[in-house]
Amino acid sequence: MGGSWKPNWIGGFVWDSNINLAISAASMSNLPECAETYYRYVKHLLPGWRLNAKNYLGCRGFIVAHYNDPLNGYLTHFNYYNPWMYWPGGAGWNIRPIYEHAMLMGDDRFLKEEVLPLYREMGDFYEDFLEMGTDGLYHICPSISPENASPKKGTMLCKDATMDVAIAREVFTLLCRMGERFRLPKAELDKWSSYLSKLPYYRINEDQALAEWIDRGYTDVYSHRHNSHLYPVFPGTELGNCDSPLKEAVRVALEKRYAFDTTSAHGLIHLALQAARLGDAEKVNTNIDRFARRHYLYNGLVTSHDPELSIYNLDGILSFPRLLMEMLIYTEPNRIEILPAWPDNFPDGSITRMRVYGGHTIDMTWKDKKMVSVNIHAANDEKCELVFDGKTKCILLERGKNYTLDEYGVLQGD
Repeated sequence: MGGSWKPNWIGGFVWDSNINLAISAASMSNLPECAETYYRYVKHLLPGWRLNAKNYLGCRGFIVAHYNDPLNGYLTHFNYYNPWMYWPGGAGWNIRPIYEHAMLMGDDRFLKEEVLPLYREMGDFYEDFLEMGTDGLYHICPSISPENASPKKGTMLCKDATMDVAIAREVFTLLCRMGERFRLPKAELDKWSSYLSKLPYYRINEDQALAEWIDRGYTDVYSHRHNSHLYPVFPGTELGNCDSPLKEAVRVALEKRYAFDTTSAHGLIHLALQAARLGDAEKVNTNIDRFARRHYLYNGLVTSHDPELSIYNLDGILSFPRLLMEMLIYTEPNRIEILPAWPDNFPDGSITRMRVYGGHTIDMTWKDKKMVSVNIHAANDEKCELVFDGKTKCILLERGKNYTLDEYGVLQGD
């Protein structure tokens, strides 16, 4: 943000969705140099982030706050209403793009040597920070759901914000997956698995929606631009494109935020990304229409935070390519879904060299919301499940080979 000697929000780098959205398209767009720049910046800030955890909470690992000093990572901007030293989820949220980069590049060396150590530190942090309750579960207290507060509390401080618990679940889940992948000692795997099994599970509130706070002492506030409690839908994957029993509660929670209709550009795109993960093309379409009509776009293609070119802000325009890609392809390990959320009224087209998990790149052409052809350039040997037009096809990819799937499901390889 800029354009003034006194910019809004002190002109700070905001780490509770803004930076995440701004870099979300880099790796999937096959721009590794952009993602690697973010990684180098994170490494530069790590010593300061570690001091945050040590000095404020007496914990190992690191804390990433809403605002960090952009030069050294120190937590310096907070007050009673914004107590960011008590936000444990910030670190996991902001290292996820680095994990995702390794997966989209298919780079096991980077995953093992660079990503795994970061998650191990996160595991250390949670070992020190989590508190065992009388119910036999580990709880997160204090906790924060950015930038929202339950009525009558007067502060964002809370217990077991859904986002914080979701990120802790993700950290231990990914540690277990990487531990198995790289054959780490069984004792470590057992420890991480034990923590994962003893975290509180999500709550469905009286509106049948996924609650923003797991603790029943906190009531939901739907009129807010942040969708942090939907982290396990996007950027996480636990409750999005899956058959979770919580799927309907997630849809209700998304509907509540959608009905609020935020005026922030990044809020519109964030919700559309989560709707795409749920296959809700109608909400994707509506939010893109809202985004297009409210004059967020400057002549230089930079966006504003608010309508009518108010407050220079990059989050909307830099996350929009990720939204388009999520509408075209959903990717996770060993699985690619074609056209999960492309609206009926959107144009035909093609895209080339998009990255998917495993390091593979995809060229795709579509017409009338149907796949015409998909070309997969395999970067690694892998068994992959391809989902398209209500059908599933399992293919064995071999490194260096190209595979073409036509609209009838006929597969050809070179």
